[in-house]
Amino acid sequence: MRVRAGVWLGAALLALSLGAPADAQEATEGAELAPVAGEVAPLSEPAEDAVAEEPSDPAEPPPMPVAVLVLDVEQAYDASAWGKRSQEQLKTAAREIEAENKRLEAQLTAEEQALSAERQTLDPAAFRKKAEAFDARAQQVRRDRAKAVRALNARADADRSAFLEASLPVVTALMQERDAAIVLDRRQTLLAISTADITAELVRRMDETLGEGGPLPQLPGDAATAPEAAAATPAPVDDATPSEPDDQGRTLP
Repeated sequence: MRVRAGVWLGAALLALSLGAPADAQEATEGAELAPVAGEVAPLSEPAEDAVAEEPSDPAEPPPMPVAVLVLDVEQAYDASAWGKRSQEQLKTAAREIEAENKRLEAQLTAEEQALSAERQTLDPAAFRKKAEAFDARAQQVRRDRAKAVRALNARADADRSAFLEASLPVVTALMQERDAAIVLDRRQTLLAISTADITAELVRRMDETLGEGGPLPQLPGDAATAPEAAAATPAPVDDATPSEPDDQGRTLP
């Protein structure tokens, strides 16, 4: 009797173990077709170039927009009272240099003609000595006159540089007034609206504050002229023999 009861109990347990999966499957078959409450949707794949943004500091102010201004310095110089005064002084100095060039050219030509008249009466050695001396002095006059032109150009450049330096405080004030971060050369700018151009305003303020400015800068070695005492030196003739100095450099261009 005990053996039969044990067998029956074991058979009952085996039946339960074999039937449980079938019952569980039947219970879950319907649940698989119905949506599950509170189901979480899958996350999408992040973009390859996506960068996680860090929270901005609330105490840090947002960046301000950068304003750009344009300026034509050459036009401002030419249109200003300073530039107009400088141009008049430069023209006057250039006319003086040209007049001196013509005077020296006429002087050297007269000396050369005088020496040409002496050729028939002078000893060849003495004539050659005078011809060489005149040729050396004519070359020196040529160098001095070229140096005078270079000095005048250098004074013009120095005056423009002085104008630019004097205008920097005015340009800085305009930048501050218009909240600008940079000023570009208008000649290097492809396109800009008229309100970004401060050239006219710079001219107006420079005229109000500095007017015509000062005289042209004086530089070391300005306009050199040939010594007046050298005018008495005779000149060689044009038809000099091959053994004598040629005529190159005897008169100014």
